[in-house]
Amino acid sequence: MNRCGTFSSKIGKRASLLLCLLFALLFWAAATRRPENVALQQPSTPMARIAGKGWAYDLAFPVYNAATIARLIECESQGLNIGRPDSNGQMSWGVLQFNGTSTWQEMEHRFHFYGDPRNPAEAIHMADMMISNGLLGRWSCARTLGMVNPPAK
Repeated sequence: MNRCGTFSSKIGKRASLLLCLLFALLFWAAATRRPENVALQQPSTPMARIAGKGWAYDLAFPVYNAATIARLIECESQGLNIGRPDSNGQMSWGVLQFNGTSTWQEMEHRFHFYGDPRNPAEAIHMADMMISNGLLGRWSCARTLGMVNPPAK
């Protein structure tokens, strides 16, 4: 009987140790997991609508510069979610024609908002933050449309 008692207590200790190791591993995995980009969800009832000739975007968040952004989208892409070379020869993406390797990355770090310029909702959100922070002049269309003063020579 002593042997059976010793055998069952060894299995119990091993099972307890294994269970503790499993919980420690799960805790470590949860603690070291990198945060994921949280996509802006499409609204069931939109909070804002940006629209132009033949295009519209319903958004799940407020947009503080809606009229300005609509004019920019109309000028930059006519509402089409496209990628094309810009006047500087670099690729620009999305309805607001963000340069993904410079402007978009710079603004991601500045505003701590990480997304994709090819996602219209994320591009509109980024543009709204930029405009609210005095960066409307980053779009050549803003200058072309007379929305900002041309740079001083």
